[in-house]
Amino acid sequence: MWYKAIVTPLTASITTDDSGPWPYTLVALAGEADVTGSETLHALLEAETSKRPGLLVIEMSALRYMDSAALQAILRAHLALDKHGGRLALVSPHDTVARVLHMTEVDRIVPVYPSLTEATAR
Repeated sequence: MWYKAIVTPLTASITTDDSGPWPYTLVALAGEADVTGSETLHALLEAETSKRPGLLVIEMSALRYMDSAALQAILRAHLALDKHGGRLALVSPHDTVARVLHMTEVDRIVPVYPSLTEATAR
């Protein structure tokens, strides 16, 4: 299919940093977060939020595209964390992703930071 030849599938890596005064879980996304990967993204974020981290950071510098399905997964993660006193932070969104966050006003609900250092500072 021609579409699959030009789309970069969504990939994610997860790390936990317990070394500092405020531990956090980092989910680094890359590729394109669209409807084809929305179930994967939702399941990944649901699994991480169920662990009830104090801070879950989604690093977005390598994420080139995001649609409404990805936004929904992010908002669900935000609500799940908020319910138990945790926080979600978005870091370094690519220009196209930052535009989507701004146009949908998700950036007013979930904080967006230019760097991991700023997101993890208290």
